[in-house]
Amino acid sequence: MKKFKTLFIIALIIDLIASLPIVLIKLMPEMADEMLFSQFPGINDPGKEALMTVFDVFGVISASMIVAVAVATTIKEKATAKKAALILFIFHVGWVLMDWINFLVGKGGPPLAVLLLSSVAALALGYAWKKGEI
Repeated sequence: MKKFKTLFIIALIIDLIASLPIVLIKLMPEMADEMLFSQFPGINDPGKEALMTVFDVFGVISASMIVAVAVATTIKEKATAKKAALILFIFHVGWVLMDWINFLVGKGGPPLAVLLLSSVAALALGYAWKKGEI
């Protein structure tokens, strides 16, 4: 379980699953109403449009992370794989850190299952950075 490719694939699968709420919000307006707009009572149409733009940005960032992890699965050299794991670990921690802070202080955020999944992906990449093998 210490192989880079295995750890990258675990992170990739988790990233794909964790990005599903973003896809659902974009594809199904009723999901946006339930998952997003219900957290902001009295939100007007320009506010909804701004939040949807933010979710477009989150979608692009999420897709970029998925592509980066997928490309990392092809790395064959240990030093390169360690550097890739470190960089991906930093991005994943940055992605999930504010959600954990919001969760701990009681503000809105993603569902707990998504938050935990994203954290597991970050931990897998951190483990790959420290203990990964080719």
